[in-house]
Amino acid sequence: MYPNFIGIGAQKAGTTWLYRNLQGHPEIHMPRKEDHYFDRRIYDRSNALTRLLGKRDADAQWRRQVKRVTTQMVKKRSLEDLARNYRYYMTPYNDRWYASVFEPETGKVVGEITPAYSALDRDKIAHVFELMPEAKIIFFVRNPIERVWSHTVMSFDKVQKASVGVVPEEELFRKLERKSTRKLTDYLGTLENWSAFYPEDRIFVGFLEDVRFHPGELLRTLYAFLGVDPSFEPPRPSKKVHTRAKDEMPTEVAVHLARTYRDEITQLHERFGGYASFWLYCAERLIDAPPHNDSVPYPLWESTAWQDWTTESQRAPDRRPIQSGPLSSLDAL
Repeated sequence: MYPNFIGIGAQKAGTTWLYRNLQGHPEIHMPRKEDHYFDRRIYDRSNALTRLLGKRDADAQWRRQVKRVTTQMVKKRSLEDLARNYRYYMTPYNDRWYASVFEPETGKVVGEITPAYSALDRDKIAHVFELMPEAKIIFFVRNPIERVWSHTVMSFDKVQKASVGVVPEEELFRKLERKSTRKLTDYLGTLENWSAFYPEDRIFVGFLEDVRFHPGELLRTLYAFLGVDPSFEPPRPSKKVHTRAKDEMPTEVAVHLARTYRDEITQLHERFGGYASFWLYCAERLIDAPPHNDSVPYPLWESTAWQDWTTESQRAPDRRPIQSGPLSSLDAL
């Protein structure tokens, strides 16, 4: 009753797009996104009563979710859905609870996506492996400079309810330097930890550039990896999610992140080449010749750097195969 596959992140690297396009496949069952069992709930010993009366942020969030879902279930008048949601919200968190989330539908491949799993330590991954030794792992990545900026903007928008544009500079840069942010951007560390348990041919690495330039081919490759019909075409695979009205990044921030992550990006370039080489091209360009403008286009493939790199490297995106695929097949391009 446990998932056949798990999406482990990275945060702000296309996981919502991934969820929507996997969930829409008729042979895939994904009841929820971001269950946060192995990074949060597995250590939560609360019950329905303590959550109802509790003062934690998690308790307040639980009460909001229960209220919203109850309203939906009353309107829907589905006893089956009501029972499923009762188990999800009212029973204690443990391995049995986690299994109950994924009640299998006959013949379907079952999965979940929780981007925070990319930062799990090995002892926690060992527990995942104990429950699901045959699972397949999906890990999407993006330019570290972009991922950190996107994550930071989301943090201010959702957590602090403040626009990043009005946040004091000191507070902004403190947020950029958080240890949790660095850990969520340590792609090679994530792959090393998960591949200590799962063979490389069962770990799929997806690049956000392929979501942008090759969404259909990326999905066909991913469907085949999961063992479902690769010919299925979702309604709008190229539809963007979580886009912002103003797609720009402050130049000062971009240069700072380029300097901060240059070593990691260099290692990614050496391991994967391809899109990771573009990330390094951007980082070196930002460091060596910072733009005079106050902001740079975001994502960075919208900047002149993309056209310059594709011209110099002769890797025009419409004339090259996708880079995403099983880790075992990802030789440097």
